[in-house]
Amino acid sequence: ERKGLVDFFFALYYDADAKDAIDALSRLGMIRTGPDVDRIAIEKVGQDFIDRFQETLNTDGKWEDQMDPEQRKRENRRRRKELGEDFLSLNADSPFIFPPTWTFVFRAFFSLDGIGKTLDPKYDLTKITLPYLKELVDLKDGNAFKTSLLRLGKRVGLRPVDVNQFITQPRKTAKVEDIARRLEQGDFKLRVRSLEVERQMERSKIVQSNIFNSVLACAFLNTGILLTSVGTGPAASKAALRVIFGTALLIGSKIPLGLRDLKKLDDYNAKYLVNKKR
Repeated sequence: ERKGLVDFFFALYYDADAKDAIDALSRLGMIRTGPDVDRIAIEKVGQDFIDRFQETLNTDGKWEDQMDPEQRKRENRRRRKELGEDFLSLNADSPFIFPPTWTFVFRAFFSLDGIGKTLDPKYDLTKITLPYLKELVDLKDGNAFKTSLLRLGKRVGLRPVDVNQFITQPRKTAKVEDIARRLEQGDFKLRVRSLEVERQMERSKIVQSNIFNSVLACAFLNTGILLTSVGTGPAASKAALRVIFGTALLIGSKIPLGLRDLKKLDDYNAKYLVNKKR
């Protein structure tokens, strides 16, 4: 866990690499892994946060909570316009997990930051600790020289993993060609996830439920009115009519709730600018 935390800070502060940061969080148990998690969406949103974080540090700019309300709204609209689909995917997948141990660690950091800002409004724990985080270089791979050497190898492409990829490239190319040929022959079928289709299906489900409740409520209501007008026998008794009208009222009461759910879904999608074409 210690190395995972060091790798995360190293990726956040020095490499500004969302992929390495997410890999570190996965090792710390803070991100779920599996076929139901959209890793690309996590990387895109994570890279956006890291880029803005690095920009604020390098330019000594304002954090988002220090912006005026109008500037914050413009920034949020811009971000939703660029990453709206990815935000919706993250909200649907819920890939983030916070283990109890790390909850206390983050609470300690927030407490220190809160105490510092109470004593000095200009206090910024992130900017103050930046020079001391260079000591992480000695912790990442055992010593600073090894870490520097590995970073240099990563940039020039001379790491053991890069050499291995170069040697095994013909084999991988042949594998890709085999997969492409089998796709052409129909042995494989591609499975593509469409977030827009998922949203439309969710909306259609609510609409169909409202239509079904409306038709069913109207059917019970018409039956009750018909039996009240011309009905005879046990079916037109007061007890039976109470049951019929009560059922119609019960089902009809679900319609406003369904309309509320539909409006809530449309507002939620509009929040991330995915309904702007409607």
